Amino acid sequence: MNKKLLFSFLMIFNLSIVFAQFDNISIIGQFTGWSTDIPMNTTDGVVYTLTAQNIAVAGGVKFRKDNSWTENWGGATFPSGTAVPNGPADIPATAGTYDITFNKGNLTYTFIPVASGFDNIGVIGGFNSFAESVPLVTFDGIEYSLSDFHFSANLVKFRQDNSWAVNWGGTTFPSGVAVFNGPDIPLTAAYYNVSFNKNTLAYAFNQTPISLIGNGAQGWETDIPMTSSAGGEEFTLTNITLVDGFVKFRANNSWAKNWGSSAFPSGTGTHNGQDIPVTAGVYDITLNRTTGVYNFVLALSVSDFDSKKISVYPNPTNDVWHFSNDVTTIQSIQIYDSIGKLIYDSNQIATSVSVDASKFMSGIYFAKVKADNAIQTFKLVRN
Repeated sequence: MNKKLLFSFLMIFNLSIVFAQFDNISIIGQFTGWSTDIPMNTTDGVVYTLTAQNIAVAGGVKFRKDNSWTENWGGATFPSGTAVPNGPADIPATAGTYDITFNKGNLTYTFIPVASGFDNIGVIGGFNSFAESVPLVTFDGIEYSLSDFHFSANLVKFRQDNSWAVNWGGTTFPSGVAVFNGPDIPLTAAYYNVSFNKNTLAYAFNQTPISLIGNGAQGWETDIPMTSSAGGEEFTLTNITLVDGFVKFRANNSWAKNWGSSAFPSGTGTHNGQDIPVTAGVYDITLNRTTGVYNFVLALSVSDFDSKKISVYPNPTNDVWHFSNDVTTIQSIQIYDSIGKLIYDSNQIATSVSVDASKFMSGIYFAKVKADNAIQTFKLVRN
């Protein structure tokens, strides 16, 4: 190989190794719904930059490493200041377009206003008496969005530059294709995730999903969707099995908006509140996302089983659990592990059912046994 070519190859290879060692630093905040990281650029691993970054929604922002909260930086001043490692304060950004700089060496940051080049698109409607547009977020000037917004009254339109000179409406809801100077979109009041494409004029209003999550349910990685009514304010879960542990409610399967409290079985959740301590059992759960009020109500009382007298033996066991009922037949048995994962499901119809426990790991389990359409929960131990 030619020596010059070899030298060039080695230089490129070595530079690639150097650049690969730079930390991955990004910015995240209210303008991304606290769910999307915007990666920053660097040539030396010290100074990180973003050019003409649109922050369409005023609110807190932070810098962080590797898209994780393990290492992050916040601050109390805007548009410049010195960041605090893992500090509780979010940098109080105002809406606008900025050239952003973060120095990882001395932790200084700056937000310098610049012209964005993107059109300012917003929504307006009955929720604010058609007074002033609420800006949508965009990263390319084409796709615009708004996360978990409360439309407290009917009707809505899109418009540009907070002016009626350029506006779009439509006749269909929750989705459709907007028309320039069209009629008010017949939105019904609720909480929605909004999308609008400025090129195609396609729009959609999707009701914000709320879920339950935690090691008291099915783990901190698994959201259990709740059912909504009353305009996306009241949410319910019926006949859900919980284990001893903690849970929280959250929107959009994201920690950007979540509710918790130290109270159980009922209380008022606050945003970013404490994890809710739950006790093992089968519950009907309700949440009012506007007030934060929640309730965990045991699905069945002891009196529901007075005539059903289901027994489980031996418990603890090494090999087999026997479920029996001398009064009526057992309709189904479901067994969950300690994190709420369903590991056994049987619809045998019999007065006595045996479950092979030898294939289960040692630990605590919970069984839901259904008889005459009533469900009783048992705590099981596998030695």
